[in-house]
Amino acid sequence: MPAHLKRAKLNDKCTTFALKMYFKSLDWSWYLYYVLVGDIMKAFGLYLILSLLTGNPFLALILLLLIFFIVERRFIGILPDIFKPWRRKNRARLLQKELKLNPANADVCLELGESYFRQGKYSQAISYLKQAAGKLAGHPLFHFYLGASYYYLGRNGQGEEELKKAISENPRVSFGEPYLYLLMIYLQEKQPEEKVTPVFDQLIRYGSPKTFYRAGKLFLSNQDRERARLLFRETIDNYEICRGALRRYYRKWAILSKLALLSNK
Repeated sequence: MPAHLKRAKLNDKCTTFALKMYFKSLDWSWYLYYVLVGDIMKAFGLYLILSLLTGNPFLALILLLLIFFIVERRFIGILPDIFKPWRRKNRARLLQKELKLNPANADVCLELGESYFRQGKYSQAISYLKQAAGKLAGHPLFHFYLGASYYYLGRNGQGEEELKKAISENPRVSFGEPYLYLLMIYLQEKQPEEKVTPVFDQLIRYGSPKTFYRAGKLFLSNQDRERARLLFRETIDNYEICRGALRRYYRKWAILSKLALLSNK
């Protein structure tokens, strides 16, 4: 490559880096704006190329959206997985067939209980969990899904009891979710601070970025902005130390936490 072209390329890189540093020094939101504008221009350029190649603007738009979805799911992970509900239902059907062949299979009952809980079908979740209650008693996930399902059905007393059992069996169960549900119960019932604070402290100790964000939204809805902001910052801090697939999985919650901090200064 000729020397003058190398210098021009180096100057372009230096200019781009300087712009990035400038926007970062102002505010991360300005930097985000700069990045988004650049990405939009790239997407528009790709759309024009696809339009020329296909000769059909509508087909080019479909291809662009498909490429964006694949790249987003592979490298970013903010958009919801549209195939996840289908996979979960298909898995539940397979488990039900297996349970018909072996009704005493406690592991299948537990997985079905979890599946229906995640689908928001709490009565069905309780039904499958109770089917193997004799074998699953003492299993932290069994008590967690049972307690959380009771909470959503308005049976707070039973929910609290099962959630405490889950924590006593394993304080780290389900990345701190039992503490989140206990906080939901205590805040809903307007329990005294003496009950809320220890659970909040345990949540900070055992939670994950996703749990922190959900707890932050919970405290924000209960007008506790100080705790909410602390939890949003905890989400971001924990995300920063994640690596590999975990970083992609928790990126959504870190971005949402940054937005929540911006809107609740």
